[in-house]
Amino acid sequence: MKSIKLLSIFFLLLISCKKKEVYAQELSKKEKKEVISETNYSKESLDNLLKCGDYSYMDGYFTVPDNGCIYNPKTSNKLGNAEVYLIPKNRLNENIDFENEESKVGKLNIDDLKKLYDIYVLIIDKRDLTYNPNMDIPYYPKYPHDQSIFKWTNGTWKKILTLNIINENNNEYNNWKSNVLGNSNIKQSNQDVVLKGNYFIKTKVSSVETGEPIEITFYFSFETSQAILSIGTNDSLEAYCEGTYTITQNKGVSKLIYNGEGTCTSDLEESSFLIKKEKNQYYIKSKRFIDFEWYLLNRKY
Repeated sequence: MKSIKLLSIFFLLLISCKKKEVYAQELSKKEKKEVISETNYSKESLDNLLKCGDYSYMDGYFTVPDNGCIYNPKTSNKLGNAEVYLIPKNRLNENIDFENEESKVGKLNIDDLKKLYDIYVLIIDKRDLTYNPNMDIPYYPKYPHDQSIFKWTNGTWKKILTLNIINENNNEYNNWKSNVLGNSNIKQSNQDVVLKGNYFIKTKVSSVETGEPIEITFYFSFETSQAILSIGTNDSLEAYCEGTYTITQNKGVSKLIYNGEGTCTSDLEESSFLIKKEKNQYYIKSKRFIDFEWYLLNRKY
């Protein structure tokens, strides 16, 4: 009888240990899954991205231009396709020598960059990239994908936001850039932007028919209080919002607002254009462009 009780106790202990072992294994699997899904990057790996290339000045902030920091497992960027943005903590004057400032930024070490700039790093993780050796950019994102945004805050890297990018026309990315970088720390001139004569910009837009990037030319003829837009394209579908625009002024930025009678989008912001002046050059941007960035507006002689 005693031996039976001991045997029963033994089996109960064995079953209990087995349950604990199974629970521990399940917990371990869960923890591993959570680590993988949250994509935790080390401080060093994020720091390294700050020196991945040469910086250029872009409308109040500095960034590594073109395609940013492309993923390359043979270099210091083993995380994914990354973008780095440096916003000066001290306000810059628009008449500053920006080429000189770009040179200064390139010579700063990582600790100095953190002291002088608000730093944002955007990453599309390598798991969301597709490899194609025949492309100019060998690693490009799959859709849909997430884009994590990190900010250097109080001595540590913090993930402040995750953008869910469904396709190439997704607005989350452009909205973030507009809201954060569009309010970057630069002293703007309050003088009105006054243009007269003919100007043009050749840039990429999303095709109305296919959604794919195509290149078209916008021609502007400026008068005192209005501008006339004509579009250089063989596709009539792309030539929308041609005609007359009224010009308004706000803190050194002109806004062209469509008031013509032709075919145009109902989205007021998409049909509008913003123009500013820096160092005797005019720059233009619009949500109609494929990137909501400032581009040089060329004089047509």
